[in-house]
Amino acid sequence: MVTIEDFKYVLTLWKERELPEFITRNIKLDFNLNKIITIAGVRRSGKTYTEFQNIKMLLAGGVTKDNIVYVDFENERLVGTRAIDLDNLLVAHSQMFNSNGKVYLFLDELQNVENWDKWVRKIYETGKYHIIITGSSSSLLSKEIATALAGRNISYTVHPFSFREFLSAKGIKVENTHEYSTSRGKILKALDEFLEYGSFPEVTLASTHDAKRNILSSYFDAIFFRDIVKRYGIRETGELNIFLKIIVSNYASYFSSVKSYNYFKSIGFKISRITILKYLEYSRSVFLIEVLEPYLKSARKRFAHRSKSYVVDMGISRLFSDIDRGRALENAVYFELLIRNGYSEDIHYMKLESGKEIDFLVGDREKEIIQVSYTVADLKTKQREISAIVEAAKKLGLRKGTVITYDYKGKEYMDGIEISYTPFWVWASGI
Repeated sequence: MVTIEDFKYVLTLWKERELPEFITRNIKLDFNLNKIITIAGVRRSGKTYTEFQNIKMLLAGGVTKDNIVYVDFENERLVGTRAIDLDNLLVAHSQMFNSNGKVYLFLDELQNVENWDKWVRKIYETGKYHIIITGSSSSLLSKEIATALAGRNISYTVHPFSFREFLSAKGIKVENTHEYSTSRGKILKALDEFLEYGSFPEVTLASTHDAKRNILSSYFDAIFFRDIVKRYGIRETGELNIFLKIIVSNYASYFSSVKSYNYFKSIGFKISRITILKYLEYSRSVFLIEVLEPYLKSARKRFAHRSKSYVVDMGISRLFSDIDRGRALENAVYFELLIRNGYSEDIHYMKLESGKEIDFLVGDREKEIIQVSYTVADLKTKQREISAIVEAAKKLGLRKGTVITYDYKGKEYMDGIEISYTPFWVWASGI
C-alpha cells in the first residue's frame, strides 16, 4: 500500500523542484474544454517536457504552484500504487498546499497504476480538478485511452522536434534575409543533419555521430522489447525484428503485405499475411510509423488500395539503411504536415488517371496540392511534377500547387495553374 507519507515525500520533491530548461514546443494544452487531457506519442519525444512547458505557462498566467500537482509514478516510493491508494495523493496535497479553486493534476506514467481509469473518472466527475495524463506508448495507447475514458478526454500527440523546433534547439534563428545571405549554409547544414539523424530531442542535442547512433539504438530496442514484444506477448521475436527493420527502412514508400510475405518466404520464414498486418498495426500503435491512405471518397475503395508508410524519425531508419535524401525529404514533409494539421485524416496521397501521383493532398474543404522533389535540376523530373500538379488542380478545381524542394525557389505557370517551388527549410520554418 502506498501511504499518505509516501505521497508527501513525492510532493515535497515537486514543491522544491525548479522547472528544467526546455525547447518550447508548439503544443498548448486547452484547459477550457473541461476534458481530461491525455498526452501520447512515441517514447522519448518529449511528453514530460510538454507537461513542464504548460505548467510554466500556468504559473506565468497567475496559477499558483499550490494549485499544480506533478507526480511521476515511476518514482520508487510509488511502485505498486493501486487505484485505491490514489485518494491518499489528494489527502497529502490538501495537507501540504494551500490550494484555492481547481487543481491541475499532472500525472506522469499513470499506466503503472492498476485501474487508474476508474479513479480518474471518479475525480473528474467532482469538477474540482483539471487532469493531465501522460504515459509510455507501450502501456497507454490512444485507442485504450478513448475506451477507458469514454469521451471524457481530448488527446494530444507529441512527435520528435519539428524542423523549426530543431533549429531552435540548435540555437539557429531563421529570418527572411537568410534566403540571400551566407547564413543559409548554416541552415542547410542543419537540414542535412535533420534528414540523416532525425529530431528526437536527446539526439538533436548530442554532439557526436556515435552518441546519436547509440541513443537511437537504445530507443529502437526500447520500442521493440518494451513497447511491442512485452505489450503484445510476442514469444518468437525474429520475424518481428525483421519486419520492423523493413518497415522503418522503406519510409515514404508503398506498403504491401504481399511483398512482405514473399520476402519472408524467400528467406525461409513461414509467416501469414495476417501476422504481417498485425505487426504493421503494432508499429502504428506505438507511433513508430504512420500510414497514408489514398484520396478516394469511398472508404471501401480507399481500404482496397495500397497505403504508404512513413517512419516517425529518420534516425531510426538510419540504423538499418543508408538515407535516400529524396524519400527522407518526403518523410519530413509528411510529419511537418501532420504536426500542423493534427489529424492524419486530412492528409492523403492522390493517384491520377494518367498514372501520375500527388504526394500530398491536404485539407478537407480547402485543399492544397503538395509535391516533394529534392531537386528539379533534371528537366524530366521537373516536368513530371508540374504535369501532375496541373492534372490534379484541374480535376479538383484548384488554381495552384506547391513543389517542396531541398533549396530551389521559383514560380511559374502552366495552363493557368500557378506552380510554386519552395525550399523545405523556408516552408518548414514558416518565414
